[in-house]
Amino acid sequence: MDNAERWAYARRVVSNAIWHHIERPHQDVEPEWIERAIAEPDHTMNDRGRDLYFCWIDEAKKWLRVVVDDDRLLTAYLDWRLTRRFGRLS
Repeated sequence: MDNAERWAYARRVVSNAIWHHIERPHQDVEPEWIERAIAEPDHTMNDRGRDLYFCWIDEAKKWLRVVVDDDRLLTAYLDWRLTRRFGRLS
């Protein structure tokens, strides 16, 4: 998948998550950050078929954890605990 395809995929996942824009359970997470984490992650994992994307967010000085399952955004939140695992990037 090239860069343009990754960004298109990220936008599709975020746009499909209408609940995230309306209810925004984690209001400290910007939709643009979620797109960035999916399109240009610093780390990725697969856990029980779910894709996990991790991205350092300079603006928040924390790691963003994004969980996607079958092109559906399950959750996205800032996770300070990942600093112990991955360190800081800034």
